[in-house]
Amino acid sequence: MTTAEFIEKKQKTWDELEVLLNQPRSANARQLSRLGYLYRRVTSDLAVARRDFPQDRCVTYLNELASRAHSTVYQTTPLKRGSLWQFLRYGFPQVFRENIYFVGAAFLMFTIAFAGAYLSALRTPAFAEQLIPEDTLKHIKELGSGAWNDTSAENRNLFASFVMTNNIRVAFFAFAWGIMFMVGSVYILVYNGILIGAVAGLCHVNGAALALWSFVSPHGYIELTTIFIAGGAGMKLGYSLIAPSQYTRKRALINAARTAIQMLGGCVALLIVAGTIEGFVSPSELSNAVKIGFGALTGVVLFTYLFGMKPR
Repeated sequence: MTTAEFIEKKQKTWDELEVLLNQPRSANARQLSRLGYLYRRVTSDLAVARRDFPQDRCVTYLNELASRAHSTVYQTTPLKRGSLWQFLRYGFPQVFRENIYFVGAAFLMFTIAFAGAYLSALRTPAFAEQLIPEDTLKHIKELGSGAWNDTSAENRNLFASFVMTNNIRVAFFAFAWGIMFMVGSVYILVYNGILIGAVAGLCHVNGAALALWSFVSPHGYIELTTIFIAGGAGMKLGYSLIAPSQYTRKRALINAARTAIQMLGGCVALLIVAGTIEGFVSPSELSNAVKIGFGALTGVVLFTYLFGMKPR
């Protein structure tokens, strides 16, 4: 591709970004979202131009355009623009959709590990019992076919604490350990898929499946989705080091970190919601059917939010 062909192909994107940059700072949510997208396109074009046409004037032009866009996207005062609300309403769902392949990969790793451990627990419970904490195993056996609230408050709180703290820890570790060329995120996702799968399988073997799912359902859709998003964010960090494309690894990591941190920020908000539900609904006296139905409803609302919220 010649310089002229490159400029002709990309000029429309550059012009659109310039128009947005010249507008007043009180842009609406759709314009802000579009601005971030165009900024990423221009930085990619700049890297290509530096590589293929290092002496051409378009490199200087793109460098200046990217600098202006960077200042607008990252250096304005976010609270003055109400960007926290805009981010939670539109930005987080968008960054989720833009990185759906990483999130999907995290989901598949966890789910395959979960399924393997679950089936193993059904076939060889003695082996699965060695995979989970002793206190958790004791509670599962004491629960039997009874309802969640038939057990002592101490046992309920112990198991609830295990589920909640484990999933929160998993989410943050899955993100942070992604820096290890994705290996850390993969390990966390697979290990915890095995752990939770073993718990679920042993609950089934001991006749406690309904009690488990009625407790987990209200908050589980949100909490598990958070794990997948955080794991996807961690994998994005690691992938930027494995395949930096035309960037240096340092620059690729910085670019990936900006997106990954946004994904983690949305996860924090989701964990607050999940924790609230887990504190008030999951251990409540509501019937199993109501809890499971409530959980299904949270799943519908969550995925409608993640896939449907777009700037108008």
